[in-house]
Amino acid sequence: MALTERQLIADTARETVEELRRTRARRMVRPVGDRTQRIWIALITAALLVCMVAGPVGTLSKAAGAVLAHAQHGRLPGLLVGLTTLATAGLLRLSLWLGPIVLPAPELSWLLPLPVDRRWLLRPRLSAALLAAGTAGAVLGAACGAMAASGGRPSPVGIGLAMAVGLLLAWLTAAIGVLAEGSARWARLVRAGSTLLGLAGLADLLAGHRPVLSDVLAASGPWGWAGRAIGGTAGGSAPVPLLAALALAGVTALAVTAADRSLATLPTGDLALRSRAAGRAHIGLLLLDFRQIALVAQAAARARRTGPGLRLPMPRSRLLILPWRDATALLRRPGRLVAAAAWSAGTVALLHATRLWAAQTHPDPLTAAWLGSLLSLGPYLAAAALVEPAREETDRPARTALLPFTPARIALSHLVVPTALMALLGAAAATATALLIGAPPVVLLAVLLLLTAGAPAGIGAALLGAYRGPLRYELMAVSADPYGAVPFVLWYCAPALVTVAVAAPLLWHAATATTLTAGTALAQFAVSAALAIALTVWRVISSVSRQTAP
Repeated sequence: MALTERQLIADTARETVEELRRTRARRMVRPVGDRTQRIWIALITAALLVCMVAGPVGTLSKAAGAVLAHAQHGRLPGLLVGLTTLATAGLLRLSLWLGPIVLPAPELSWLLPLPVDRRWLLRPRLSAALLAAGTAGAVLGAACGAMAASGGRPSPVGIGLAMAVGLLLAWLTAAIGVLAEGSARWARLVRAGSTLLGLAGLADLLAGHRPVLSDVLAASGPWGWAGRAIGGTAGGSAPVPLLAALALAGVTALAVTAADRSLATLPTGDLALRSRAAGRAHIGLLLLDFRQIALVAQAAARARRTGPGLRLPMPRSRLLILPWRDATALLRRPGRLVAAAAWSAGTVALLHATRLWAAQTHPDPLTAAWLGSLLSLGPYLAAAALVEPAREETDRPARTALLPFTPARIALSHLVVPTALMALLGAAAATATALLIGAPPVVLLAVLLLLTAGAPAGIGAALLGAYRGPLRYELMAVSADPYGAVPFVLWYCAPALVTVAVAAPLLWHAATATTLTAGTALAQFAVSAALAIALTVWRVISSVSRQTAP
């Protein structure tokens, strides 16, 4: 009797399952020496990781001791709780965006539809996600352990315990990410909770000598338990850090177990969408096209959006149409405004910490140049967050095809609203941060000067990156030696280098001087800002004219 199509499919599936079981049985029957070798390799890898972070941890501990020697040294346990709370919020957001369970296309299309227990298919992916998250968490734990031993010599045992606490916290966030991947309700809760944790951690770091919030966070959940446990690695025999570490380990074990059980219920459609998004993001990473990665994240955010976006009233004047479009686009992406304010506040905090560190160590000119460039990244990233409307127009040129304005005027109109927002929002965030952390007036004045008078130059540099066109990979073919990629790197980093040329001398002067009255520094800032505006306007107009030429 001929077999029906249903029977053929059932027989094929049964044979596939039996073959998978036989393969698994063969893999499970391994010599004892093979398993011992794997355990030995894991131990050697862990020891190498500890040795690799030992040097940077010592340097970070000395820098933290120099910074915290002047103020807030008695608030070190509270600062650690704030850091672990912020780290938890960031790891939760990262797990929501990346997705712990990401299947490649062959497994998604061939193996996932088979009538097998989905946990056996997804469990290796969960293990890989836990391994990656654990590595990142261990590095974060080592950094927090260096903070805990600020000024002293961190012990290897203390750093190892801090890395273990960071690993447990990262495993917990990865497991919560798996639960959120299979439930829209969990995803909403995690998204809202990570936002609240980020705000709470930031408030704790800026709370000064008022440890009430630190005590509340330390007792409220795993984010605080991790801070208390890492704080106990610097010494002492108080039972509170030990109890906090045990509680964190127990909650992490429960979360990982729940995530493992939820693997069988992950929706196939969500796995497929995440797999395609991860594929596009991976291609963008290989091509160094980070804009493509941002577009993937924006597409995922639009898919979650349910209601209509915010919209400002239409202006009556024709001259206000272009600023209205920019304001509406930024209002629909409030995260950009928050990012600009956060980078402005972070510039004040980093400049204040650099000033305290430089007073103790007296760095050489080369170190000063590197630190000045690092301090300049905050204003550049704040400006880059505010020129998102310009990037949206370069992604889709048809958005401006019917506007009654020339392409050059449309491009230069993006200077207006971002410059005003950077001067108002950035200045407000910088002032509030300086008052909360007790920064000296020279720090606040330098950052305010950079965010107000230097705002057009910063926004112009960000527009230079938005309108420079596609990536010029041909620049990497200039030479076959290892320095052949230097022209491409310089072209890629040109917008940031413009901001560094304007901001780095002023910020480093504020980090070492007592007042901001030196005529040379102010004159250099004024001349470099004017030259940067002229250069960026000329380059933006040239790029737009070249792209719109027939």
